[in-house]
Amino acid sequence: MTDTQSLLAPPVHSSVVPVQITWNDTVGLSRTTLTTHLWAAPPLQRDSPIHDRVFESLRDLRADYARFLPWFSHPVISVPALEAPTPTTTSWDFSNLDPFVEDFMAATEGRPVVANFATIPSWMFTNAADVSYSLDIDTIHWDYEQGADFRDQTLAEVADYFFRIASWYIAGGFTDELGVRHESGHHYRFAYWEVLCEPDLNRQMPPETYTRLYDAVVERLRPLDPEMKFVGLSLSHVHHNPEYFWHFLDAGNHAPGIPIDAFSYHFYASPQIINPFGSEGNADPSTWGSTFFAQADAFVEQVALIKSIASRLAPEAKTFLNEIGTYPADVMNPSPQIPTHYWALSGAVHAYIWAKVLPLGTDLLGVAEFMDYPGMIPGTSLVDWETGEPNARYHVLALLVEHFSPGDELISSLAGYPGFPDARVHIQAVRGVDGTEKLLIINTSDGPVTLDLGGEVRPGVLDYVDIGTVGRERSVTQSSVTIQAYTTAVLTFGSSS
Repeated sequence: MTDTQSLLAPPVHSSVVPVQITWNDTVGLSRTTLTTHLWAAPPLQRDSPIHDRVFESLRDLRADYARFLPWFSHPVISVPALEAPTPTTTSWDFSNLDPFVEDFMAATEGRPVVANFATIPSWMFTNAADVSYSLDIDTIHWDYEQGADFRDQTLAEVADYFFRIASWYIAGGFTDELGVRHESGHHYRFAYWEVLCEPDLNRQMPPETYTRLYDAVVERLRPLDPEMKFVGLSLSHVHHNPEYFWHFLDAGNHAPGIPIDAFSYHFYASPQIINPFGSEGNADPSTWGSTFFAQADAFVEQVALIKSIASRLAPEAKTFLNEIGTYPADVMNPSPQIPTHYWALSGAVHAYIWAKVLPLGTDLLGVAEFMDYPGMIPGTSLVDWETGEPNARYHVLALLVEHFSPGDELISSLAGYPGFPDARVHIQAVRGVDGTEKLLIINTSDGPVTLDLGGEVRPGVLDYVDIGTVGRERSVTQSSVTIQAYTTAVLTFGSSS
């Protein structure tokens, strides 16, 4: 081997990973808010034994821009006008939805929030006349969102529908289609109103139609609160068709004066090889880690590409990655078999994605989602559906929210050797807005990893979440630290003096 070849060859694999931090080299500034979203899940009704604990956990998170999303799977909650108006009657009824909104707003304690009352009534579509629903609040309706052809092609009908919902919660009430006034007494403030959720998935709405609908809703809602901003797209994880971004982010495709304040899209890693909502192609649980992180890396590349489109067309628009999560196998199984290591692994994945998109200038990352349960994608839950207690996914999010914030300096840092980062671990050194120096450590492997801190031998405290331990702290006084499989940890350094 020549001298040149030896310089280019990767170092011999070692059980100890060297850490290199250059504290005087600031490589970026964080602008990313960490948050989550809560949907109107039936187990969160006020008479549920887990209700109080779940909303207490949401309050304890103290996250800005939490998102409220009544979902189409339960139209008896999410659609307050289930039937079309007649010449003599309307079906407006907020009695099922109001308690969820009230409890969500109380738990967020005046912090800025995002509203997404996303479900359009099925009767507004010409090709969805046979859609049925149960009045049982617990019944799941995966087939409710049918049809793509609006019966009112001007889109005024659907814009009026969202105006009345927004008026109910923002302006204290509204006047219905027959001229009857309905009073709510609500006077909430929403920092953002997001227009629809995943319109590209069930309704497969083309970007041209979605953009027209966004414009109609924004134009109708703006007078209710001139300070409220709007989020567009909210695209699903299934595919990120570039045309949605190219079309929506081009101001020339919008009505004059319509703002493009922010746009959003989603990502979920999955062990399914064929169909993320089916049971075919499930990988062995021992491979989930490598599969999830490989998918996460591919997603980060998509984020960079989408960011470049936005930078050209709408440089002032904020980027919201407001549903980031993972699925276990067989996600709809009412009796899910979820391995113990999954929860810490999932937490490590969303921490990894957050760390990787920080340098890209992402404005918000929302970990999905606060409450789920068997039959309703349980692997995305941040709390235990039987007890309401936070799980490892929640604790990882809480760890990041506690230790990091927009305005932090991103410091040049590497686990491994120059040119040869060690794939078993990802690190990011940060100098907080208060001057505190910290090191985020994510073990992306299924075994323990020892980090050699080198010149960073100074007292520190390690907060971490791993497979069997949540929320523990331990002192670090030596030149090395070992973290277990799929651990997310934050090492806060003491003074170097």
